[in-house]
Amino acid sequence: MGRGQRCVVPLAGTLCLLLLAASSLAQTCGKRKAVAHLITHGAESKEGFWPWHVALWHNSGRQFSYACGGSILDQNMILTAAHCLVTSKGKIARERLLVQVGRSRLGLAGNRAQEHEAFELIVHPRYSTNSIDYDIALIRLATDITYTDYIQPVCLWKEDDDQQTIVNKLGTVIGFGFDETDQISETLREARIPVVSTNECLEKNSGGFASRLTTRMFCAGYRNGTGACNGDSGGGLFFNEGDTWYIRGIVSFTKPREDSNICDPKEYTVFMDVAKYLVWIAQYMRGTDGQPSIAPNDVDPKTALLPMDTCGANPYEGTDESTKPVLLGYPWTGLLEYSELGSREKKTICQATLISDLYLVTGAQCISSVPKRYTLASVRLGEYDKSTNTDCGLVNGQSVCSPPVQILRIESVKAHPAFNTPRYANDIALVRLRNRADTSQRNVKPICLPVTNELRSEKPKTYILTAWSTGTGGNVLERTLRDTVDSVECQTLYNTQIASLEKTSRQICIKQQQTDSTRCKFPTSAAPIQLVQRVQGKARYVLHGLLSFGPYKCTVYPDVYTNIISYVDWILNEIQE
Repeated sequence: MGRGQRCVVPLAGTLCLLLLAASSLAQTCGKRKAVAHLITHGAESKEGFWPWHVALWHNSGRQFSYACGGSILDQNMILTAAHCLVTSKGKIARERLLVQVGRSRLGLAGNRAQEHEAFELIVHPRYSTNSIDYDIALIRLATDITYTDYIQPVCLWKEDDDQQTIVNKLGTVIGFGFDETDQISETLREARIPVVSTNECLEKNSGGFASRLTTRMFCAGYRNGTGACNGDSGGGLFFNEGDTWYIRGIVSFTKPREDSNICDPKEYTVFMDVAKYLVWIAQYMRGTDGQPSIAPNDVDPKTALLPMDTCGANPYEGTDESTKPVLLGYPWTGLLEYSELGSREKKTICQATLISDLYLVTGAQCISSVPKRYTLASVRLGEYDKSTNTDCGLVNGQSVCSPPVQILRIESVKAHPAFNTPRYANDIALVRLRNRADTSQRNVKPICLPVTNELRSEKPKTYILTAWSTGTGGNVLERTLRDTVDSVECQTLYNTQIASLEKTSRQICIKQQQTDSTRCKFPTSAAPIQLVQRVQGKARYVLHGLLSFGPYKCTVYPDVYTNIISYVDWILNEIQE
């Protein structure tokens, strides 16, 4: 991630390390939980060997590009280089940053990786793109990291900031930066390099960057082809002390080759000295009570308008999700009814999801993009089988019939003001009923919204989809478990399509369900995906997505859902008594 022709090369991107030849707030830092071991000439790192390493991706339009490395400090905070977050035009937009943890390969996320979006980008106030000093930054995540054997925090360096104590010591630098072919490395690499004194760094490079060294930096490397390179910026230089790993350096820059912005692996790498910034970092870290020292309220006061005490009813708790009865099991799933010009029969084109007795959420496309011959008229709640007047079925071996369907008039609708900017983005709308739904009935209940950081932080590999299918035979509500697709992989697949995934952190990609080798079931627009999570101490259903768009035939392209987490604030600002 170069910044034009400069006297130094910021090493954003993959670690070109040229090696020649835990889940709780009380988690112990710097410990490997899974042990399995290469940077230019670097050794491939074994999975789980560096569980605190982070891959940062930038979304510059219709394409993700790997940008930098970083290190996990706690469940909410990432340490990286400032130039990974700032360009000549200023700080990048946080929604264009994707943070991935638990990755040992760039092109394959695997089941152990997690994705998080940024809540706040914290760049050192004295950093400037015109300088190389104070090249340090923090990323506060919008959702908490879940620690696993492959995802752990690293320890910050101890209070001693004397650089002489680390001179001649071997540290390990890791990353996905340029390898010996001057390409981003597909695999995470590692290299052990020695720290050198400032005097030696100055002597060996008196005419280069060394003249700009400050006491907040130090040099390391062999000057023999082993070291960090473009793409390694933001990653760490780590030291092992008594079986605990500490971060002391942040990859910042190196001298470039002649007539090139690519690193010269035969020069030293310059690191920001983490020990000089401990006080600055500490003011943003979580305290001993597990709360951020600077953070917004976890729950918006407007949640008082949501039924937090009763939402997300789970009548079949204790039963495996795949075998739960669908009848009466997902009572927030509704249908929007449209009047068609020249016809007395109403059409159900989209789904809607009940979030209170007065409000539902649906897709903005269901409000703004329906054919002109259709007029939105009402909402149908408590439906199960559209072909019958009374819904009955077997529940735990007994015949059960649900209460009558409720058909309610609509008072108003509001699509997100940025819908379709860019195309398909912000596909969410709010529907207000004219009269309140009767939520005392078993077949009409609101679902919970992910209003707390705890609810937003869960990063599942599978969601629960409840939908009617489009086309023939789609009369009965069905429940399926759908696997997620990595955001970078999803955008890569869609790069050849007209659909833009510009704000991918606001969308969730889900694999299609293929019923056989040739047939797929296509959910109705705005169909919801949900999770069972702990809400006020009880296992309840929480809404996480609404179907936005996807292919119309069986294909490798995933379905794309609007990520509700990104729109909770908008919803809370719009709902009224």
